[in-house]
Amino acid sequence: MLKSSPLAIRSGWLSELNSWLISAVCHLGAMVALGLATVAATGGWPGIELVANVAAGLDAPAGEIDALETLSRFELAHDDLSAAAGPLRLFDVAALASDDHADLLAVLETSLPASGREGRGVDDFGEALGGESLYAEFFGIGGYGGSFVYVVDVSGSMSERRKFVRARDELVRSIDELGDDQKYFVVFYNDGWYPMDADEPVPATQWQVDETRRWVRRVRPSGGTYPLAALRFALSLEPDAIYFLSDGKFDPATIEALRRENPPSAAQIPIHTIAFANRETVGIMRSIAHNSGGEFRFVK
Repeated sequence: MLKSSPLAIRSGWLSELNSWLISAVCHLGAMVALGLATVAATGGWPGIELVANVAAGLDAPAGEIDALETLSRFELAHDDLSAAAGPLRLFDVAALASDDHADLLAVLETSLPASGREGRGVDDFGEALGGESLYAEFFGIGGYGGSFVYVVDVSGSMSERRKFVRARDELVRSIDELGDDQKYFVVFYNDGWYPMDADEPVPATQWQVDETRRWVRRVRPSGGTYPLAALRFALSLEPDAIYFLSDGKFDPATIEALRRENPPSAAQIPIHTIAFANRETVGIMRSIAHNSGGEFRFVK
């Protein structure tokens, strides 16, 4: 009988060991794959995320790179290895942290009621945006500005149905709510025109407003309706806006005269018009407001 050599015995043992190891690895791989598939099926596996940075100098589709950095995310799902998500655009945090708020201020300025001249923002008057001290309102038409002129009808028809009392009380209320750093001027008109005792708009201090209140209470309506001279004087004061109230019809030629003397430009003065208790004045008053960049309102 021939005996097996030690070399042959070792070779057979190694062969059996290799077979056992291969079998174990295969079984282990199958178990891992089965486990991963089970987790993915229950939503527990987020997939594989591949992040690719598009470096400077590389071509990209037009319009796709509009931030400092563009990332492309690809999620490889177990049932579709080619599935991919679209480009993920990152927010430019550095831009948000910038001290340059010009665009934001522009948006805020355009959202505020504008009663001053075109192109003049609230902060041009040395106040914070939205500062109440820069606000003025007359019969519901309001806005921001530093100087206002009130041109108010005192013709005979204003004595009817307490119209002048209403207009007078609203006028006093309006100037009383102005800030000390704002200015105002009052002009009454009928057949002629009657300015307050001043050469230019006056500061809206409490003392000055009280003086104006006493003067206004001495006025009595009379005469006809001829506002052009009063409006021309109001324009010469170069305020940020004019409030113009009338309860009666007047010469339509006033529209064209004001258009020539207050043409559209950066220096145009808005004339806000109030047609007071008489719808016959609506057409003329609306045209004057429209031509000057002002607002119009009918008050019953």
